[in-house]
Amino acid sequence: MQKQVLSILNYYKSMAFWSFIVTLAIIAINPELILALSTKLFLIFVLWFMISDRKVRQRLGFYKIRGVSNIKFFTVIFLIDCTVTSAFFTLIKEFI
Repeated sequence: MQKQVLSILNYYKSMAFWSFIVTLAIIAINPELILALSTKLFLIFVLWFMISDRKVRQRLGFYKIRGVSNIKFFTVIFLIDCTVTSAFFTLIKEFI
């Protein structure tokens, strides 16, 4: 179990920059935590639908992670992203 979570965290490192960019865009438009989390959930669903395509799935590297189901992978990615986004919003709200 711990190796699976570490593998997912290793994959999340490559997505963290883009997640941060999306968070900054949401803060610039409308700094609401609910909007940010719902946008992140929408993006997770888009990624899920993308991997249902076989050609896209072959290009993505995280399918090399063995023993991690799709639901577990996307749930952990979303929970990590929610935690990071919530912490960032809390810090930013103190300065706005």
